[in-house]
Amino acid sequence: MISGYYDFFREHKIRPYLGAGVGVAIVDADGVSPFLGSAINDDDIGFAYQGMAGIAYSVSPRTTVTLGYRYFAVPDLSFRTTGGASVDADYASHEIMLGVRFAFGAPKPMADPTPMPVAAMAPTMTPKPAPPPPPKPAAAPAPKPQPAPAIVRNFLVFFDWDKANLTSLAQNIVSSAAAEAKRVVKVRLSLTGHADRSGTTKYNQLLSTRRANAVRQRLQQLGIAASDIAVFAKGESEPLVSTADGVREPQNRRVEIILE
Repeated sequence: MISGYYDFFREHKIRPYLGAGVGVAIVDADGVSPFLGSAINDDDIGFAYQGMAGIAYSVSPRTTVTLGYRYFAVPDLSFRTTGGASVDADYASHEIMLGVRFAFGAPKPMADPTPMPVAAMAPTMTPKPAPPPPPKPAAAPAPKPQPAPAIVRNFLVFFDWDKANLTSLAQNIVSSAAAEAKRVVKVRLSLTGHADRSGTTKYNQLLSTRRANAVRQRLQQLGIAASDIAVFAKGESEPLVSTADGVREPQNRRVEIILE
């Protein structure tokens, strides 16, 4: 048999699954009496199919225990009785199965390091003190004015796995972005939400939208007008770190703030 399985809710310990398969089976009839006075001692090869459903429980990252049901059938079989008569038959069975799965080469759980902000406020420059006056009575030269700190225009706000609420570190980064925006006479803030690949594509699209909206709400609380904020959501389509599907990557759970 060639069979395939699909597990639902793969991030949970308890996961229902469905399966189906096709193949070839040999059915051996030994002493079967389809009608009075006849007997079949024959076998036949036929097309076989099966359907499976059950529940899997994750004991460890590599080991899973399963309890399931299987329906197995071989239709359109042909036998001959001991008297030479031809008999058409079907075969089917219902089975309850207890099994164990072991994943070879499964990836090790990745640590969830504390995300670090990519951009930070430029330090305030302190004017140099004026040089001491010369011995002769003369006016000391005035110090040259120091240039204003450069505007920081890119910020990254990171989120915990499957979360859209702002951590204390994330709130500090949003506050820095709001302070920079207030230093510019005319500015438009572009917010783009992202997610890692540990969920479905549809769910990650919605999650990235929730994250971008959480940053927008905090910016409005800090005095940024709603008309100056644009919100976008990319889901899992533009990761900072490329990963396989289903991998949790902290650097991909983010909202990018750009001052335009």
